[in-house]
Amino acid sequence: MKKIDGRTQLLAIFGNPVGHSKSPCMHNAVFEKLGMNAAYVPLSPEPADLGKAIQGFRAMKFVGANVTIPFKEKVGEFLDGLSDISKFTGSVNTLYWENGEVGGKLLGTTTDPYGALCDLEEHGVTVKGSRVAILGNGGAARAIAYAMLVEGASKLTIVSRNAERGMELADALSKAFPDKPAVGCVLFAEFAKIRDDLDLVLNATSVGMTPNVDASPLSKEMLSSKFTVCDIVYNPKETKLLREAKEAGCKVVSGSAMLVHQGAKSFEFWFPGKKSDVNEMKTAMGLSEGE
Repeated sequence: MKKIDGRTQLLAIFGNPVGHSKSPCMHNAVFEKLGMNAAYVPLSPEPADLGKAIQGFRAMKFVGANVTIPFKEKVGEFLDGLSDISKFTGSVNTLYWENGEVGGKLLGTTTDPYGALCDLEEHGVTVKGSRVAILGNGGAARAIAYAMLVEGASKLTIVSRNAERGMELADALSKAFPDKPAVGCVLFAEFAKIRDDLDLVLNATSVGMTPNVDASPLSKEMLSSKFTVCDIVYNPKETKLLREAKEAGCKVVSGSAMLVHQGAKSFEFWFPGKKSDVNEMKTAMGLSEGE
């Protein structure tokens, strides 16, 4: 059993419910592997008590935290500052102290989209210079699209069911990155218009998530062997989109290791200058090294 003493550094994940979270297992495995006297615990305040919970976090000098549903869009008001990507998305999944100085300025950012980007990189897919279509216009799509532009995607198109919401996101991204080509938007029914001008297709919708595992946001006929197809929906079984993408000859990247990579990125905010152990995190998550 891990030894806890007066010098143990405390970290947490805030969520409600949070009992299902795999983050404690993942991070505690890394702390043990790296010989760190630190412990990561799940905390589940009532939504109305989030402000009090953050006060307690400050008072008890926690080193850092992750934030999950339903607090990602609410926690920012209790912090001293937000990263540019959290300002744009309105979402925070990581709390950290500026320059690692516990008790100083408490800041918020989101590492969620970088989980997807690191997963792509690990599979040999480079975002810089790529022509990208992001399926969806919700919070996940917003964050990943922003990160894609930061990483140098040469062309970005939002594929949406709702023209107004899709254009709203495309316009917001274009305004946030005035030095880059304007972000486009098409409806799913119009996907054929951009099909021949793409390198990477990323599904940021909930289509394919349990219990709708036999649904796909794109028909098989829309897939091309020159695509890389990434699906951030995580299911124990491969999503229909990825199954059909494989059959079409596409390179595919599942969302299975995204939690690992976003967690490793959070670790770097909590402990500036240190790196997490991604392979140890994968082992704790029951993933093989190649996933």
